[in-house]
Amino acid sequence: MLFEVEVFRLFLLVMIRFGGLIVAAPILGSRSFPTIAKVGLAALSAMLVTPVVPALPEPLPEGMLEYALLGMGEAVIGLMMGLVMQLVFATVQVAGQIVDMLSGFALMNVFNPALETQVPIFGFFYYVMATLYLLALNGHHLMLMAMASTFQDIPIGGFVVQPELFREVAVWGRAMFYDGLLIAAPPAGALLLAYVSMGMLGRVVPQIHLFVVGFPVTIALGLLTVAFALSTYLRYLDGMFFQMFKNVETLIRGMT
Repeated sequence: MLFEVEVFRLFLLVMIRFGGLIVAAPILGSRSFPTIAKVGLAALSAMLVTPVVPALPEPLPEGMLEYALLGMGEAVIGLMMGLVMQLVFATVQVAGQIVDMLSGFALMNVFNPALETQVPIFGFFYYVMATLYLLALNGHHLMLMAMASTFQDIPIGGFVVQPELFREVAVWGRAMFYDGLLIAAPPAGALLLAYVSMGMLGRVVPQIHLFVVGFPVTIALGLLTVAFALSTYLRYLDGMFFQMFKNVETLIRGMT
């Protein structure tokens, strides 16, 4: 009976680590994904992984406070991994905001059920495409596999954050804005040229009402350039998702 209790206590800690990832990770952490399904997925993953978790160097603490602190450390591991993965989708949102602002769509928003907030149209479109592409690449499976592999490098209760890790995370956050600009570059460049051309046309032919003509032109140009640049966007997502999992590996090494 004692052995079964110890296994159950270990199972709870493993489940907490998976739960932290599922709450914070893209797709899995979506609010449109039912809470009961998240709990079930965390429990199922923990059931599969607990039997192969490496033996602990020391027994689990008996005190409730020590055990709770251990659980908090496991939750932080999952939450940090989810945060690193969310940076890709934050990058997509930045790119969408830039295109929406230049095309005039920033004046109207749509509801994003995954984020439960109002977002501009192109931001929502880029977000949906990134989500579908990650699902097509089985990215949700790779997230769970990456979490399962952490138990080889970070044993239960072995959570340690190196100071250099915070600098790495800050660099990844800075890259979010740089990558967002690169994604938005094709439509943004075309729209800027359109604004310059309309400005010159307004100086040559002052009788033209640019405010009336400009909105249809920028909206149509924005839609066309986003459509033509879609293949480039998907190729860029390939590199971003590859870098995302490399960053997860770096994060795991930084917590050992």
